[in-house]
Amino acid sequence: MTLTFRAEQEFFTFLDPAGKPLERKTEVRFDPLTGETSRLVYDPGAGAPFTPPGYEEAAKATEGSKCPFCPDNVHTMTPTFSNEIVEGGRLVKGEAVAFPNLFPYGKHNAVVRMTDSHYVRLEEFSIPVLADALSVAHAYLSKVLQTDPKATHASINWNYLPPSGGSILHPHIHVLASEQQTRYQATVSEYGQAFYEKYKQPYYQALLEEERRLQQRWVGQQDTLGWVHAYAPRSHYDFVGIYEDAPSFAELDERHWLALAESLLRFFRFFREAGIASFNLAAFIPVRRTEASGVHIRLIPRLTTGLLATSDMNVFNFVHGEYLSLRTPETASKEAAAFFL
Repeated sequence: MTLTFRAEQEFFTFLDPAGKPLERKTEVRFDPLTGETSRLVYDPGAGAPFTPPGYEEAAKATEGSKCPFCPDNVHTMTPTFSNEIVEGGRLVKGEAVAFPNLFPYGKHNAVVRMTDSHYVRLEEFSIPVLADALSVAHAYLSKVLQTDPKATHASINWNYLPPSGGSILHPHIHVLASEQQTRYQATVSEYGQAFYEKYKQPYYQALLEEERRLQQRWVGQQDTLGWVHAYAPRSHYDFVGIYEDAPSFAELDERHWLALAESLLRFFRFFREAGIASFNLAAFIPVRRTEASGVHIRLIPRLTTGLLATSDMNVFNFVHGEYLSLRTPETASKEAAAFFL
């Protein structure tokens, strides 16, 4: 079985200020699973210079007594879980501390404060900090799923620094378990089931095998976690991580979180070289195992550009629901793959 990687090209011809004819190409790509479109715009592959902002001054202005996640405050200024969910109110491993989100996105929503440090640059993250935070997230989900059989949809989410939508500088992740799927979860579930019924293979396993074979958007492997770049990306970079041996939450253990932590350090080194400082990450975790299910991750850098620090999101993303990219996936994957050697 071969996946369909469909693209359509459009050309716009016009005159430059000197009257010279110019032609610019836009490539519309279709997601192999859902058919959703994204556009590679204006000379794809050339890209744009990305300059990462610094947050040293913001860190000084928001740390210590002003931050509920700093060491002196995290056990006094944050809420606690009921003893039914977590005995003692909070989960702790190393520097990671999990507690309820005051403004929850769903029925069960923990925040995991990752480290004592208020501002952590990408190069300053370590395997223990990342792995402990993910382990605590796993422990919280385990407790929720043991006590609430209606919580059938789970995810682990990270907004790193303000361009990603992160409202607190101190590193933290969101852990969500809900009775209702997000739109993304519902779409992937619906199309994934249809794909399985047609081809008798889970989509993400098929994608991993095909991209490994083609070597066009293949990034690398960390233990059983394989990484590719999305064919129809949701932004200028869009990395997809797929566990080969984890169709649902029940199969995940410390080894899987260690593989993700080690992968992230590789991507962080790449981000620094590419001029990227911020990102969104989401791990989508089926609670109930099906023939079509699979745990997968999306890692998407977030950018601001130019003197106005312009957002990388605009009317096409939010109103049209159309994704834009200044990088070709084939170029982006090769850039990142060098850090998996």
